[in-house]
Amino acid sequence: MHTLDYLQPFSPATTLIARAACAAQNDADDSRDASSGLSELESRVRDGLRAGEFHLVYQGAYRAPGVASATSGTPARLEAQVRWTHPDYGLLLPGIFMMPLDHPQLALDMARFVVDGVCRELRDCLAARLPLRPVAITVPAQVAILGSFAEDLVRVAALYDVPAHLLDIEVADSAEAAKLLSLRTLTAGLRDAGAGISLGKWGNGASSLALLGTLDVDTITLARDLMATVPRDSRANVVMTALMDLLHALDVQVVVNGVDTDAQLQWLKRWPQALLQGSLFSRPQAGLASVLTRRL
Repeated sequence: MHTLDYLQPFSPATTLIARAACAAQNDADDSRDASSGLSELESRVRDGLRAGEFHLVYQGAYRAPGVASATSGTPARLEAQVRWTHPDYGLLLPGIFMMPLDHPQLALDMARFVVDGVCRELRDCLAARLPLRPVAITVPAQVAILGSFAEDLVRVAALYDVPAHLLDIEVADSAEAAKLLSLRTLTAGLRDAGAGISLGKWGNGASSLALLGTLDVDTITLARDLMATVPRDSRANVVMTALMDLLHALDVQVVVNGVDTDAQLQWLKRWPQALLQGSLFSRPQAGLASVLTRRL
């Protein structure tokens, strides 16, 4: 059975994700494109990129209401997320198509697509004299450390006259990512480009406390699972309190994901320096300008 056979129209999103992931794993060996080394799903993603089927949405991270800052009421940071409008299956979320992208060239092409799209919208926001904030772009660890990716970042930012410091390259947490981001020789290209470096989804089980102090990152985004039972579960509260205090002591910017209720917001106000992201503030939406100007 082929990967896309698992994607039945009008199926629940969770079923699509599970089936696509299973199919990608089971068919990896027999569905490779001999000429390109791409799996069937990867080939379809490549074709979708060429056909303009992908677009970007943005979600803001905010300081807690009532905390005095220059960004009070507006996003202090934004996260760019990829969406795929498939001609047969409709809107697909990244969980369906991003995780199986093992081919290095396709992963690089996807990263370049996001960088170009973000810089294009940042250019328009600059022209409109909107207050700009850093935009996080998630890329695989093996892409982030490539010298060619850092060169692309500089070239594209210059093409659109966008300051590179507005681009925050975020690597999803994994054992490999932690090792790579702890070697400053590997992050030097991004540093020379002027971009920020973030570690995303930290605390989801792949995290290494042993390497935490060595990471060359400016920001750590906590996995949303950590907030799932806060504040009603006292043990979850102890874990989050310890993590927040630890990261604050390490002097990194913390983004708390999964803030979906007012009770969670009130509990987090003891860390006014943290940025908060979740459905309580805003959901991902298209149009960087509209997200930048949205006020709480």
